[in-house]
Amino acid sequence: MNFFLEAAKSLPRLFPLLFLRNGLSFPAPTGPYNTSLVTVALTDTHRSDPFAPTQQSRVLMISVFTPVLPSACIPLLSSYMEPTTAAFEDARLEAYGLPSGVFESLNLQTCQQDPINHKQFPLLLFSPAAGTTRLFYSAIAQQIASTGYLVVTIDHPYDADIVVFPDNTTVFGLNFTDAQIPLVVDTRAKDISFVLDIFSKTTLHHSFHGRVKAGVFGHSLGGAASAQAMFTDPRFQGGLNLDGTFFGDVVEKGLDRPFLIFAHDGKNLTNDPSWDATWPKLTGWKREMMLADSAHYTFSDLPDVVDL
Repeated sequence: MNFFLEAAKSLPRLFPLLFLRNGLSFPAPTGPYNTSLVTVALTDTHRSDPFAPTQQSRVLMISVFTPVLPSACIPLLSSYMEPTTAAFEDARLEAYGLPSGVFESLNLQTCQQDPINHKQFPLLLFSPAAGTTRLFYSAIAQQIASTGYLVVTIDHPYDADIVVFPDNTTVFGLNFTDAQIPLVVDTRAKDISFVLDIFSKTTLHHSFHGRVKAGVFGHSLGGAASAQAMFTDPRFQGGLNLDGTFFGDVVEKGLDRPFLIFAHDGKNLTNDPSWDATWPKLTGWKREMMLADSAHYTFSDLPDVVDL
């Protein structure tokens, strides 16, 4: 998160708090669709949480961004973060110059749910960076959804810095050792496949029954998890690693479906050994790209938060 913290340090500490009291909204997405937003807790009753202090099923939080025709959009303002997460992130980042209460003040411009069948939209699942809430990627997810994709962002409990469930149960992140990272990536990959199971077999909040193909993408450790999910689950038709080091079977065995690796400025195959090892084993369509004048957390909403 160094990019964001350095940017936050440059903010004036006497930020006009009047704007915070009235609320700030991210710009509306620029695609041909508006979007709705739903947050849902999902319980995998067939899998125990490997990181929970007691024996319990793995439970996830997701955000679902669904395209809505402009003619069907009933405008809403949706909170960028739920209150407990917002207060947690405020306390953590206020020391770097962000005004008090900034995350409680932020909103997304959304629509009420459109009760039509959305099976025609391709499904994309997203996994965030280690120690980072999925909510720091909501503006990006909304923008992608506005171009005609159903986008689902996933929180991985005990890995994200904080996950708050609808009953206000709160799970804080653990400090994983390097030796635990392969288990973390494998757990994330299973989380991702489980979310695809849900969208393939149930209605959730729209009619998604029968959806069996999807794409997967992620940032940092989420990029590694996306590649591992593709390796273990053939339903994923393509993937994208945003600036993440690869871990898991995919490094040794590769993928035969389309995959893109997208780096911050200065990162490439020559200075990440996992990229160099994985690249020749990607036998489908593949591309390596680098975003000029960027840093690791450019691949999140955090630069836009600073702009706001």
